[in-house]
Amino acid sequence: MVKTTLELKEEVYRKLVEESVKKYGNTKGISKIANEVIGENIKEKSASAAKKGADTKEFDIVERTFGSWKLEETGAEYTKKIRKGWSIRAKRLGI
Repeated sequence: MVKTTLELKEEVYRKLVEESVKKYGNTKGISKIANEVIGENIKEKSASAAKKGADTKEFDIVERTFGSWKLEETGAEYTKKIRKGWSIRAKRLGI
């Protein structure tokens, strides 16, 4: 166990006190209640993240970047334009 200090919102603190009194009959169990709640939350988030999987993360990136290509040309046209610049440079340098 590790001791630490937390700043809690008033309503969160009140709920922890209520749960501690209900379960243990006093407020000395606040740490136990907080550990239980935080532990359950971490497990739920881990399980939820595992369900999503890598494919969902990749799709999320696609969704967040959608529309960032604001040019009037297609990807193929852009690629041809870029490659044309290299061929001109190569001719100039004699490569």
